[in-house]
Amino acid sequence: MHKTKYASIDSQLGTAPCLCEDTEEMFWLQESDDYASRVKLGNLLSEQYRFREAIDAYHTAEMIRADDPMLYIRLGGAYLTLQRFDEAKKAYEKSRSLSGSEQSVAYPMGVWHYLQRDYQSAADRFAKVLPCEDEMRIAVLYWHALCCMRKNLPDRLISTYRDDMQVGHHTAYQSAVEVILGKSTADTALRQAEQEKNDLNAVVAMYGIAVYLEYCNKTEEAKNVTASLLRRTSVWPCISYLAAWNDMKITT
Repeated sequence: MHKTKYASIDSQLGTAPCLCEDTEEMFWLQESDDYASRVKLGNLLSEQYRFREAIDAYHTAEMIRADDPMLYIRLGGAYLTLQRFDEAKKAYEKSRSLSGSEQSVAYPMGVWHYLQRDYQSAADRFAKVLPCEDEMRIAVLYWHALCCMRKNLPDRLISTYRDDMQVGHHTAYQSAVEVILGKSTADTALRQAEQEKNDLNAVVAMYGIAVYLEYCNKTEEAKNVTASLLRRTSVWPCISYLAAWNDMKITT
């Protein structure tokens, strides 16, 4: 049977077999029973998109040590990717209780609400990420804006966007935000996204543009953009891809 580097979305959210193989490092980590090794194994499995197996690794780490807030962020992320929402929420709540910081889980909980189409609650959670560095702030402005468009809410954050924001590698979020603000046209940004060789950047920008087009009542155009970005399956675990995948399920 042909082996692959990454697990497919169908193997994680459906019934298809997972065709990934363990690396040599993963083999030796499985032989270790210390906390750091079990966490690293979970991380490596997640990097291969093997979230079902990553959850098992994180839980074995939890049996050794249950006082690390970051472990529960990782566990919550794996559950959230698999859309096991109840378990994801419990993990995030555990992380918050250990860290004592609501801000530390505000972003993933925003995603948690968004993927369940509770846009009001998602917007509230994303707003609680602030204040933060520009690289995270641009992602917050993006997701908060999408929530507001989906729910027809007043967007009190997007006006805080600055042209000189230091967004780092989050240029795809910036591209979509500039479309929403009217600083760039959807057509221009979409052409740039379609030519983007980095699938993650393309998917993030295209999803933001799709929601904007939907908001402008350009329903068919939005569907076409969504269908196009879903062909970039190499980054299926990213939030924008999963959100688009959920949207497409509703409309088909």
